[in-house]
Amino acid sequence: MGTRIVCLYARRSEPGGSGWQRFHCQSARGGSIVPVIEALLAERGVTLRRAYDSTQQAEQLAAVVAERLGMAIAARGQATLALSGGRSPIPFLRALARHVLDWSRVRLTLVDERWVPEYDQQSNTGLLRRCLAPVFDQTQWLSLYRGVSPQHDAEQAGAELADWLPLDVVVLGMGVDGHTASFFPHAAQLTQWLAADCPDLCVASQASDGSPRLTMTGRALNSARFRLLSISGAAKLRTLCTALEENQVMRWPISAVVRAPMEIYYCPDDTQPNDVTD
Repeated sequence: MGTRIVCLYARRSEPGGSGWQRFHCQSARGGSIVPVIEALLAERGVTLRRAYDSTQQAEQLAAVVAERLGMAIAARGQATLALSGGRSPIPFLRALARHVLDWSRVRLTLVDERWVPEYDQQSNTGLLRRCLAPVFDQTQWLSLYRGVSPQHDAEQAGAELADWLPLDVVVLGMGVDGHTASFFPHAAQLTQWLAADCPDLCVASQASDGSPRLTMTGRALNSARFRLLSISGAAKLRTLCTALEENQVMRWPISAVVRAPMEIYYCPDDTQPNDVTD
């Protein structure tokens, strides 16, 4: 048998104590990390949804996003959706585009963006336009990238985002380093950007390789009525376990956004890229 991931834990023994005191994620033969991840998430009011493979995961994620958008349109006449880019979400985006919705009532934007023009192969906007081709032009699109400067573009996008809060649905991803959106470990202003009282809704950040990014702040992301996180493979599941265990935002930015209302969609298929900079 191959190596699997297991999380060891112990209960608190102090009088009147409750909950789990210590968790330790490590690589071991046998066992399963999933039940313990579920226990950790339950403390935060978050549910883990499991899929057999990446195809089923994409279909499940697309179905719940479409359902939530439909509910928002029915309740308020429009819906706001913030999506993630990178390579991992491609099957999900294509599945989402097949759902029948009044897409003209959907206000669409990105959680984060590389500071590159749309025609650049690294552009998340370009990715969405290709993968959501059947419906993209029907949506009300808000671009983070404006082409002036990262700081200027962040300020302009943030000003426009103010009228969209609270967002209805946010879909996040996570790298094996624990980053989400464009919040990378040990970034100088990370704590401020993830704070609930951050004055900005969008900021200019940098990836771990120094390339410029634009990202919604924690204030914008955590305003959402519903958030989803999509992860694949044992490596990312181990990262999530460690992030929840240690709960250190500077080391594991993902720990700041894993909170209710949220569902996590996981599949064991590790053929998906372990994107460190996506």
